[in-house]
Amino acid sequence: LKTDFEVFSQASTSSTRNGREQAVLEVTLYPLRSGQLTLPSLNLGAARTRALPIEISPTSVSLRAWLTPAVPMEREPATLHLEIRDDGSLGWAMPTQLDAPHMTLSPLPEQLREETRDGVVAIVHDFRWRVLPLKSESLGIRFGMLDANKFGQRLRFPLNAVSFRVQAAPAYLPLHLPIGKPTLRSDAPPRQIIAGQPVAWSMDIQAPGLSAEGALKLLQYETPPGLRFYAPSVTPITIDGDAALRLTLTFVAERNADTFPALQLPYLDPQLQRIEALEIPATRIQVRDPLQEKVLVGALLLGGILLLGWIVYKTRPWLRRWRGKRAWLARIRAAQDAASLYRALTHESPWRVPTLQHWPVALHIDSALRTQLEQARFGSRQTEKSIANLKQAWLRACMQLPIGRIDV
Repeated sequence: LKTDFEVFSQASTSSTRNGREQAVLEVTLYPLRSGQLTLPSLNLGAARTRALPIEISPTSVSLRAWLTPAVPMEREPATLHLEIRDDGSLGWAMPTQLDAPHMTLSPLPEQLREETRDGVVAIVHDFRWRVLPLKSESLGIRFGMLDANKFGQRLRFPLNAVSFRVQAAPAYLPLHLPIGKPTLRSDAPPRQIIAGQPVAWSMDIQAPGLSAEGALKLLQYETPPGLRFYAPSVTPITIDGDAALRLTLTFVAERNADTFPALQLPYLDPQLQRIEALEIPATRIQVRDPLQEKVLVGALLLGGILLLGWIVYKTRPWLRRWRGKRAWLARIRAAQDAASLYRALTHESPWRVPTLQHWPVALHIDSALRTQLEQARFGSRQTEKSIANLKQAWLRACMQLPIGRIDV
């Protein structure tokens, strides 16, 4: 039976009817192919059954399995694909009992899509596994029978094994060196760092078969001046259902540090047959020293206070003269006649002089204004308009006097 069928189960029952003992053997079979098959005759002592021909109709399910790349290298990650096409009425579960000697298998998320061929809509299930061959020889992966269900009925489908050849890895390669390009995920290195404070920066590495010890040996970088690195740590994690390693670098920066080093992760490119390297480029960093910043801020504040005091000290005489000049000009504007104007320009002036002749020579007051004011004081013809014009002329002359020359 095993030539054309999978013998799924066997059960036997016995009973007695009319004094005769009766035994029934029930065998559950799943045909392995379509077409004309034959159930062979069974012998029990001298009794013999006749052969039973049966017709197996082809199924609408299409099964296909393959490996990419088709010829992987030893320790090179590959992907096993199992594509199942049906009309959408079957439910499938990912096979778990795969026979895969000399390799490691890890399942990947299932992909489901809909395709139309010749007007017929089909549902495509793509089951995938990450394969890491560990031996350079001809290997095979056997699926056995695939389980499905249709409206509560269990169905099983046979699938041929996937055979492939594995190339030998170069003998000079270290065991920890990945074959095939790894995947790196990381944030940008920190750009602002506090001097003397430890900083941790991590990156995630996806390279099938890479161990924690191998990742520590694999990472390459040069320590720039001003940076001090601690021993890196490696933690196993999972990213999108796939195993990965999180490598954490902890370092301390001094005030003279200005660059975070470039990081390199070497690997063997199986197509080019040479060692390449993934690189995270070097970045500029800014190191802050809070104590130095506080001292600098304190010095700036002290300098600002001293500068402000010096400015106040230097401007006090000028402010005093400016206020004196404003008050003097106000007294001139308040003059109502020639006598009050003369008093504002002499006794009430910043110089407190008895007559206009005693004004400071350096002020260069126009003699014509002095003569006009004297005539207005002692002359008999004084009008309000002439006094107003004379006051405005003296205001213009006094407003032009430099404040620095007005000694209050």
